[in-house]
Amino acid sequence: MLSTKNLSVEVDNKIIIDSISMNFELGKNYCIIGKNGSGKSSLAMTIMGHPKYILSSGDILVDKKSITKLDPHERAKLGIFVAFQHIPEIKWIKLFEFLKSIYDAKNDIATSFLSFKNIVKPIMEELSINVEFLRRDLNVGFSGGERRKIEILQLKLLEPKYIFLDEIDSGLDVDAFKSVAKMMAKLNHEKNSFIVITHIFDILKHIPVDQVYVLEKGKIIKEWTQELIKKIKKEWFTDIQKN
Repeated sequence: MLSTKNLSVEVDNKIIIDSISMNFELGKNYCIIGKNGSGKSSLAMTIMGHPKYILSSGDILVDKKSITKLDPHERAKLGIFVAFQHIPEIKWIKLFEFLKSIYDAKNDIATSFLSFKNIVKPIMEELSINVEFLRRDLNVGFSGGERRKIEILQLKLLEPKYIFLDEIDSGLDVDAFKSVAKMMAKLNHEKNSFIVITHIFDILKHIPVDQVYVLEKGKIIKEWTQELIKKIKKEWFTDIQKN
């Protein structure tokens, strides 16, 4: 289980996450929703270990052990993964080198060039990713859909347990989004947990969730089952805390 306990976080001496406690169990999916600026993405970045976000109090635990002192790559090895809202492009780092490095780090091995190519090539073909992309700089010149497919490729290589999907509709047209959402859904099983961060609910047609958290100004103002989504769709966020 991944948990936050009374987690408070600040940026530039301003509290942006205020005493949040959550539990994410393997085999269950979750949704974190709220208006822009409510703290959704900040929470994911904090759990992943982004240095911008300063823990002022509380704790983050995996299997009851604190991970707050761990670097992001160490948290990744414990099975935490964040699919970014805006996927960066990185010049001078080849896609092949990047994928091989994260695969080797996750598995504490040193694969050869040929052995890793034999691992990654069938997955790329399954996802309809051009194998020639391995020669290109990471995400440079890739379309939004191609970048999302590269993230899915990472998920298949790393097999993380706690997968934060941070508004993955960003940069995708309708058809590309449907394709990506279906691919993501196929990766969901009893040994992982999707935590969907969104304010657009279309992805939940493909990934059903067990629990919904509503954030406002860095606080949880409501939590319930997926039935809460129907209420928010109807009323948006009007008086949701009172009901």
